[in-house]
Amino acid sequence: SLTQPTASVLTNHPERRNALKLLEDGKNAFPKIIECIRDAHESILINMFIWRNDSIGNTVAKEILSAAERGVKITISKDRYGVVCESCEENRKSFFNRKPNFTEKVKISALKLFYNREPRVTFNQTEEDSGELLGAVLNHPNITVACNTNKYDHCKYYVFDNKTVIVGGINIEDKENGCDYAGRQYRDYMVMITEENAVAEFLDSLKTPGASEHFKMNIKNPVYHFGMKEAYLELIRQAEEYLTIVMAYYSPLPEFENAVVCAAKRGVKVKIVIPAKANFQDNLNKKTVSRLIGKSNGKIKVCGFDGMLHAKLLMSEKTISLGSCNITKKAFGQLDELNVFVPNDERSFALSVKASVEDIFRRSEPLEADIRYNPFMAAAESLLV
Repeated sequence: SLTQPTASVLTNHPERRNALKLLEDGKNAFPKIIECIRDAHESILINMFIWRNDSIGNTVAKEILSAAERGVKITISKDRYGVVCESCEENRKSFFNRKPNFTEKVKISALKLFYNREPRVTFNQTEEDSGELLGAVLNHPNITVACNTNKYDHCKYYVFDNKTVIVGGINIEDKENGCDYAGRQYRDYMVMITEENAVAEFLDSLKTPGASEHFKMNIKNPVYHFGMKEAYLELIRQAEEYLTIVMAYYSPLPEFENAVVCAAKRGVKVKIVIPAKANFQDNLNKKTVSRLIGKSNGKIKVCGFDGMLHAKLLMSEKTISLGSCNITKKAFGQLDELNVFVPNDERSFALSVKASVEDIFRRSEPLEADIRYNPFMAAAESLLV
């Protein structure tokens, strides 16, 4: 069972105030992250996919440097694979990986050709570039940085003093803290955990992937373990009353098409939300949901969110899952991913998730079976994701 009881706030154990908390969007997540950096006494671990050289990227780096100056030991794992995304959109600047190699430049040029070509708007993002700050971070004796290896690690999490975990889907970049260069407001999530047993379970799950009922992951080190696909499919198959899928990037994978369509046909109320205009693979997103509407004879209801929906959330009447994992071939076969799975009950965390999802629906418009998309672009995108 996805919700097998253990004595922590991840199940039905009495919840301490704010021991399990939803952080909606960067405007709520980054203040908590910075507060935790400032409160850390011994250690900070950061695992990140994108760390952009912009205002919030430099702010987090400065806070890390200050923590190191007071003696905190800091370990940063930044996947080099993220440099492709960092360099092809927004201000096109990576904090750690500032000199893409030839292969990366080819990928960046291809993505620039097809994506992120909307007119830019003026707002509060800045064009900071601080080589001195990067040098100070890389050379500080209390900071260990791994940033030049393509691990294909899409996980985003922080661990502070082994007492607090913040995990989810938010990268370190300005657009997560407001809106992107095209003016789209972002919706994304992190989960903050401060209860001792739950934090211990998270740390154990990193050492022994597959052992935890509440932290499901794809991971290649210390052992090869890809568990997210089956975890998502189990959640879908166990749904009896309703199934909500809020997904940034959604590809037409046969097993997921069949599982979701079967759920709808057995009477589960299935609702899917995608971005009305995604920054990447927009055509493939629309092809996917169009097929689902058609295969279910209209039983599956689909909406387009009016901002950039970067969230990866599945919810049934039994279980809530949110984290880094999209429903794409690459997510289940190449990338390290990490999601939290918790009971959908009447405690404050689940209620806050449900309230946020309701807000997403209020800001979304229904999409019909005849969704317009470019089939050639959708085919090309299917090769990438």
